[in-house]
Amino acid sequence: MTIDRLRAAVLPTGFAVAVLLFWQALVLIFHYPKVVLPAPSDIFEALVANFGTICRQAVPTSRDTLAGFLLAAVLGVGIASLLSFSRLLRDAVYPLVILLQLVPKIAWTPLFIVWAGIGQPARLTIATFIAFFPIFISMMAGLEATDRSLVRLSTSLTASSWRTFWLVRLPASMPYLFSGLKIAITLAVIGVIVAEFISSSEGLGFLILKSSALLQTDLILAAIVVLCLLGVAFYGIVVAGERAILKWQGE
Repeated sequence: MTIDRLRAAVLPTGFAVAVLLFWQALVLIFHYPKVVLPAPSDIFEALVANFGTICRQAVPTSRDTLAGFLLAAVLGVGIASLLSFSRLLRDAVYPLVILLQLVPKIAWTPLFIVWAGIGQPARLTIATFIAFFPIFISMMAGLEATDRSLVRLSTSLTASSWRTFWLVRLPASMPYLFSGLKIAITLAVIGVIVAEFISSSEGLGFLILKSSALLQTDLILAAIVVLCLLGVAFYGIVVAGERAILKWQGE
């Protein structure tokens, strides 16, 4: 097990270092201008020089991402749980949710800006909307995949529908739910950045857009590096939550 964990850490790290070294050598050999392709060393210098600015802009991006993700989780789990109690309601609502899922999410962005205005409400709305679907669909799949024999056993022991849901169906749906949560947290980041591109005066998306206008490619990539680190951290939080839940369930 230790060897497998070491392999999982060393291989991607070694490959990333090799790519960075190749990138650095490529820029030095062919003398690409910084505005076209900055070297990793240039990106690091831009990150250090603008660290305070990048950190300040990362705050609203992180805040809106987590808020949108949490709101999407509450809505996704809540609505899926509600539909699981009524087949009639599920048959009426679920196809409409799937239909909305088929529409490209970016197409809704201008409409959300009109409805919610420019600023944090629009960013929060877009992030929630984009992150909602994988959570909802995964939760529905988990509830539908619950072992029917366990449900029948619970019912035969005179457990109510709510008690059966709480003790049997909800725990059984956890692996499905966390699969959706892992996808949703990455989509929430994307939703916030897209909103910051269109209707914001703060955040990493705004910083990237502003740097693009000034042809500061090294600062753009420095902001993207920080954005990647935030995404990895948020994903890690979800994974840690999954492990804690599964450990609590005895798996």
